[in-house]
Amino acid sequence: MSKPSQPKPRFTVGDHIVVTSPGIHRDKDGLVIEVIEPRSGDLVYRYRVRFTDGKATTFFGFELEVREDG
Repeated sequence: MSKPSQPKPRFTVGDHIVVTSPGIHRDKDGLVIEVIEPRSGDLVYRYRVRFTDGKATTFFGFELEVREDG
């Protein structure tokens, strides 16, 4: 039986993102400052995001989208 392969992170350090999840950070732009490897027993990356006010928060990938400069 083969070991499941590690998924690849959805974002990388330096990516400009926008928060899409409900809550106080919704629609805020930020910068990915850290990609947190999955913990033992799960396959979920977490992303540390810094906002323009200097504050940082951690999100799951499904809570973020790449910011489109259109």
